[in-house]
Amino acid sequence: MTATGCARYFGCAPQAPEDITVSDLAGVYTGPEGGRIELGEDGRYSTSNLSGNTGGSGEGTWTLDVDSKTTEDLMLGDLQMWISGDREEPWLYRFDGDPDRCDLVKFHRAR
Repeated sequence: MTATGCARYFGCAPQAPEDITVSDLAGVYTGPEGGRIELGEDGRYSTSNLSGNTGGSGEGTWTLDVDSKTTEDLMLGDLQMWISGDREEPWLYRFDGDPDRCDLVKFHRAR
């Protein structure tokens, strides 16, 4: 089991909605320090102002895989992300440092 898998196993990491789709996730998400993630229904993404070890800005393709219980739900290129919320109000998160510390960096969909 990966470290992230342990975090979910012990309940500190929220679960993704099982029925979420690419269409449900498409949109713009904002996070700390002006961080921005835009997910397109066509599988393309762009990011800006992401802090920490994720790099500042980028673009590429994203993939969704919520069937795995021990790894990421979403990949933005090489950046691992996870999903929580529900189909109507999903939000994204990543871990800040060791997943066992459960420090989450959250990105909520812009309205």
